[in-house]
Amino acid sequence: MELYEEFFSMLRLSKNLYDCGLATRFNRTFGFWRLDGDDYWELAREAIGWVFQDTREFYNEEQEIETWLFIDPVIDRFCKLCQEYETRKGISEEENPYRADMERTIHDGFAFSSYSYNYNWRLSSKDRGRKCLLLFTGCEFYNTDEVPIGLQDIKDGFENIVTKLERELFQETRIIPLSVIEMYKEAA
Repeated sequence: MELYEEFFSMLRLSKNLYDCGLATRFNRTFGFWRLDGDDYWELAREAIGWVFQDTREFYNEEQEIETWLFIDPVIDRFCKLCQEYETRKGISEEENPYRADMERTIHDGFAFSSYSYNYNWRLSSKDRGRKCLLLFTGCEFYNTDEVPIGLQDIKDGFENIVTKLERELFQETRIIPLSVIEMYKEAA
């Protein structure tokens, strides 16, 4: 049996995909992948599209840059809740602690051990178009296998912050004004 150079890399990637919450998608396709170099890179690229609901890839041949666009309802929900939070608190986007937490999460998720890449996001109400994350990879970007795990960390961050925002916004609306309580007290 020939042992390919990427054999252990493929096992590591498979374990990471399984551990980071992509097990359902991974299990459906696991039997179709050989433990060789070609399938290793193909699996890594395909797994990028498993994380967010809508993932699109564009390639600029002239500049040799791939542009990845990640769109998901959790991103839209995050932006909507942030706007509501900022309106209620009377603060700007820059003063919103939830936006700052999400930016840190995005920076951490896109901290790959490679170069020849960049990233950005459109999460502000001032940004035109759909709210999304963007990843730009050049021809010398060799850590495609790190991208799905980083993206899953970012999506988990969105989900956690959305939960916190909903909890805070929901608790505020459940507070009964003191005057209403006194009115019921007098009626009794």
